[in-house]
Amino acid sequence: MKQYTHAWLALKAVQLLKGFKGQFSPQRNEHLARFLGFIGAYPSTFVRGAWFPDTVIADNLQGGHTWKYYLDPDDGRKEKRRPPDHNRCLEIVAGDLGQKISLNTRISDLPDRCEALGMAIRDMSLITNKVPSGDVVVFNDSQVALFFLMLAHYVCDAHVPVHCDSRDLNDPSKVHNDLEAFWESEVKKYYRRSTDGNHFDLSENQELQRDETEPGWDGSILCRAEELLDESDWGEMDIDDDEWRAFLGSKNNNFWDYLVGVCVVSFHMSLELFPLEPDDDVDYDTLRIMDTSPFKERVVENSPLILADAVNSVALLWLATWERWELLAKVAP
Repeated sequence: MKQYTHAWLALKAVQLLKGFKGQFSPQRNEHLARFLGFIGAYPSTFVRGAWFPDTVIADNLQGGHTWKYYLDPDDGRKEKRRPPDHNRCLEIVAGDLGQKISLNTRISDLPDRCEALGMAIRDMSLITNKVPSGDVVVFNDSQVALFFLMLAHYVCDAHVPVHCDSRDLNDPSKVHNDLEAFWESEVKKYYRRSTDGNHFDLSENQELQRDETEPGWDGSILCRAEELLDESDWGEMDIDDDEWRAFLGSKNNNFWDYLVGVCVVSFHMSLELFPLEPDDDVDYDTLRIMDTSPFKERVVENSPLILADAVNSVALLWLATWERWELLAKVAP
């Protein structure tokens, strides 16, 4: 994904969590309120902060942004991890998830990166809460907020189908770039941005503002994504349990498990969008997906589901990260 798409998804995650206020158990509602108060203090940093994994860390070529599978009926295995049922793409590819797959380990670190960032946020927060103010080892809130935005970046990348597909759809192919460029153009088209180019033009309530002068909103992928987000439901929202794993999925014990499940679904979504055996006249090295049927239609149809799933994952893992360290803080010596 590109810069403004990442920031849009992160800001939408904040909006989604605001909409969930009061729907959780009393303890979880308290966690949520504290997190929203924390992350809401940094609205102007979302565009830059969520983009640092590409511009500053730049671990793209080392696999930090990818977890790449390939079908392997002979030597592969059936991956049983799944995202929770609120994942929309899961419904699309459910019939394909029993196939044996293998991982290209050379360029696959994404779930590890997310697990590590979640633990780093936990550790930074615990250290800051247990060390006297002014101590040189104390982290400030803006540093912690930056790590939340970086976590959002990697989580969103797990939802990009081509980030989970071992085929080279990036060079010389333009499939990867065309997909992400389409999303970026839609975000820039329909949402107001500042003149300095470093942040969105937010309302007084720190909400994204649409450019009402742009036609075509009702038929756009972002409009449909917002409709899906309005329907978001993580299951038993008021479950009497403040354990941070509650919404990760029945067999997912940590962020790593959750993200592997997401990546498996994303891999099969890539095969749905860009089949292994396309028509004879299709060459993925030269294909421009937004100029060619049926690829354009597939991308337009499925993009809202992909984007809505990414927002839900960011919101969920943000809240779980916050909860994880707050719960540990209560029992720490």
